[in-house]
Amino acid sequence: MIKKCIVVLTFVLLARPGLCQNSGKTFPAQNPTATRPSEETNQEQDYFKLDYFRQVAGVALEYTPMSLKLFDFINDWIGKPYKWGGVSKKGIDCSAFVRELYSKVMDRYLPRNSRQQYGYVNPIKKEDLRVGDLVFFKIKTRDISHVGVYLGDNKFVQSSKQGVNVASLDHPYWKKYYYKAGRL
Repeated sequence: MIKKCIVVLTFVLLARPGLCQNSGKTFPAQNPTATRPSEETNQEQDYFKLDYFRQVAGVALEYTPMSLKLFDFINDWIGKPYKWGGVSKKGIDCSAFVRELYSKVMDRYLPRNSRQQYGYVNPIKKEDLRVGDLVFFKIKTRDISHVGVYLGDNKFVQSSKQGVNVASLDHPYWKKYYYKAGRL
């Protein structure tokens, strides 16, 4: 709850006239009649969202409609608890989270568990990863047991025992258990 309040407060403060600077334009707070076209305002807020995500998660998403949907989805889910077999914001496991993300952000269907999801993708090399690709892990087992969605900059979003979060493929734990990546 506190994270969500900080995120919302940050967006509100950044979007206030007088505090925004974009492309060299400043919007003075002391002139209440100064207006901006709503399209420009929305575009600025979208840039702020992606910049905030870059600063907090360490991921530089390109400014595209898909990246904005992805950011909004992740922001809505970040910090939600993990629950094995869970499929809601009260508790969700990794494969259900990935399935929900693909359904809502990319309008694509994925099966319910990570092993089945691996069967739906075309395997790719780790160095060829792009935003939206799936990353698979074998954690203390011979079978695929975990999945996340690649965000760029060697980061991925997942639901793990720490809840929905952004993690790094460079972290020793994830390096140790990384298996393969795939693209739909």
